[in-house]
Amino acid sequence: MQMYSPRVACYAVVAAIFAIGLASTMAADVVKIEEHWSVQVGGPEPDRCAPQVTMVMSPSGGTSGDYFMTTLNHHGMPDFCAGGLEVQHWRNDDFIASKQHGSNEKLHHDNETISWVQRMTLPQGSTTLTFEVDGGTSETWGNFGAAGQLRVQTETSLTRLNDYEPVVSLTESGIGFAGNRVGSLTLTKLVWWTDDGERHELVAPIDIDTDIDP
Repeated sequence: MQMYSPRVACYAVVAAIFAIGLASTMAADVVKIEEHWSVQVGGPEPDRCAPQVTMVMSPSGGTSGDYFMTTLNHHGMPDFCAGGLEVQHWRNDDFIASKQHGSNEKLHHDNETISWVQRMTLPQGSTTLTFEVDGGTSETWGNFGAAGQLRVQTETSLTRLNDYEPVVSLTESGIGFAGNRVGSLTLTKLVWWTDDGERHELVAPIDIDTDIDP
């Protein structure tokens, strides 16, 4: 008999609930999706640029084709830089573009909580896919993500966002360095809009396992 960990089972439940909710709106096209995240930092180490968080969000249920990354406390592209925030656009294994926050300050506050929204938008009839980080709050960087500060766009052949799967974000995102410096990394809720103007919400907080790196 195959055994599944509680965390994997939890991901599966969220994916199933989202799929049920999406199925109820299949007559309409999904045009916008938001993931609401928070990370609680226990004791950061500025000298080591620790911890480092990397998030992934895809419009098509995987990392084939276009997908997006958000990095906290480091920049990965085009060259590594300690501290700050960055959003990246990838296509398969190819880096396409990035946008950085103005501050390269490193995390240095004990018990700091950072919250932000990751949003994908594809308006009905548009060929422009937008990814952005918005509504960010933190002690280290203050408020971040307003007015397109962390926004990238690309032309796409997609016509809707109905192939989005939250399990991609849950399994591909995490703490890349110094996981023991993070108390929690939590997807607090999912919100999506359809082209009929309806707003849908799934509140199912999931704490990604962070204690993975010394």
